[in-house]
Parts: sequence; C-alpha cells; structure tokens
Amino acid sequence: MSSTASVSVTSSSPLPCAPEAWHRQGKSQPCTATLKLSYSSIITAAETDNVSLTLDYGKLFRRLESDVRNMADNMADNISSPSHPSNRLISLSGTRREEMQSRGLGQDPRVIAGVVADAGLGLLETTSAITAAKQPNPISAAYGECEVLLHLPKALLRADEGLRYRGVIALGEEVAAGEARGLVVLEEEFRIEGIRCYAILGVNPHERLEKQAVVVGLTFQGPGQLAWGSTVVDTYQAVTRAVAEKVDQTDFKSVESLATFIARIVTVDFGNESVTVKVEKPSALAFVQRSGVEITRSKAFFESR
Repeated sequence: MSSTASVSVTSSSPLPCAPEAWHRQGKSQPCTATLKLSYSSIITAAETDNVSLTLDYGKLFRRLESDVRNMADNMADNISSPSHPSNRLISLSGTRREEMQSRGLGQDPRVIAGVVADAGLGLLETTSAITAAKQPNPISAAYGECEVLLHLPKALLRADEGLRYRGVIALGEEVAAGEARGLVVLEEEFRIEGIRCYAILGVNPHERLEKQAVVVGLTFQGPGQLAWGSTVVDTYQAVTRAVAEKVDQTDFKSVESLATFIARIVTVDFGNESVTVKVEKPSALAFVQRSGVEITRSKAFFESR
C-alpha cells in the first residue's frame, strides 16, 4: 500500500549571483531557499524502522548547499546544456521560456528555483534506484513534487522585504535511459513586499494635513513557465520604483482608490496580466499594527472600462 511523504530543508547562504538592487550582475547576494519535497513512499521504512529505505534529509541539505554554492560556475559552463535545470523547466503543456537563457547570470529567480528543485528531485531519483535494490520499491520516483521558496531580501532598493518567489515543480514523464527528466512547473508566485511610500491618504481632517507611511505589497501568481512570469521578471524592478515614486505624489481619501491606482500602474503601464495589491497604513489606528485592503485586478479589467 503506497502513501505520500514529504521532507523540508531550509538553506540561508549567499548566492554567488542573484538579482541585486543596484542592477549589477554577478554579485553575491543573500538568499533563503526552502525546499519541501513530496514523494511516493511505501510503508516499508516505518515497518522496519530502517532509515536507509527512505529519503535522507541530511544528503538533501548537503546537495542543496553544494548546488547553490556552485550555481555560478555551473550556469556559466553548462547553461546551454539540455540537462541543465533551466533548460528542463517546462509548463504543463510542455513549453519552455527560451528567454530565460538570455538574461544575465543569476538574474532570473526561476532559474535559481530550477537549480534548487533539481537538487531535491534529482536526489529522489537516485534514492529510488538505490533503495529498489534493497526492498521491493520502498521509495518510488514515479511521483515527485517539490515546493521551492526563495527570499531575496536585497533585490530591491524601495522594497524593505525584497523579492519572494514560490514555485511548485514536479518530475516530468519517464524518458530514455541516460536522459534527464523534465521539471514541470505547475504554479509560480512572485511577491514584492514592503514598498514604503509617504502620501496624503484618508478622510479624517488630521490625515489631510501631513503625509503618512503607506506600505505596499504586490503579488503575481499563475500557472508556471508561461509568458506572464517573464513579464514579471522583466519589469519587477521598474514596477517597484514607479509605484514608490508615483504613490509619493498621490492624494487619495480611500485606500481602495490608492490600491486601484497602483494596480493600473502595474498592469496597464507595464503590461502585467494581473496583480494583487495590498495597501496598509501603519499609523491609522493607535492599537493596530497595520490596517489596509487587498485587491486583485487584471489588465483586461482596466481595458474594458
């Protein structure tokens, strides 16, 4: 009887190259990477109390650390190779984003996530082959799925909490011996958090006298390895700067109007398909840390009005 198991590891270490606030390429940047790996398992390991028949999270952590640490060298030397993780990332329909290869070294969070996912799913395949020789299918590579979380806290000048990426990536179909299986990106999410602005906002008389702090968050999400994700990667730095600068010049009475104003900038001005905007006022209420609203708007919404 089969079941599902999962293991999770988190690595907080510098990336040899990653998105940087000053737009310089090839610069080492702090990153927290979390990998949650889910896989098909047989209860043999539990019944026999034998750790050699299950996934070794120590090996998983060491492989993750090694692959991330050597990412720059591997990308520079092998990024054109069909077996490189960035070339194996595909959508559910089997398409891939060729433009990922044209960006600067380490500048696309999706490529970084592919390296992280490959560490986990690759270990799953290796473990499956080893354990199969000990017991009848104690762990299977027929099903393998991982959730990759990346936090790049220094990726943006105007966002205090930086850039976050989330991807759900699964092993593709079985291929011929010696070939690497595809990495199917089921869903993706980009989050920009802590865009701190100062604007006149509110209906109360005292709120009309002086600018107050406004904290903005932007979330983009959808199916993986589609065009919308490339638009986000191409525009998120300029979007963050534009939102911060334009909000500083606004004078709205309602948070909803400000949130809609921001959504229009992100979608209409920069071509993003959809965005969820969160606007919070830290100073609105004395005993509340933050109050605010969250809205989701699409480019089509504005174009139809």
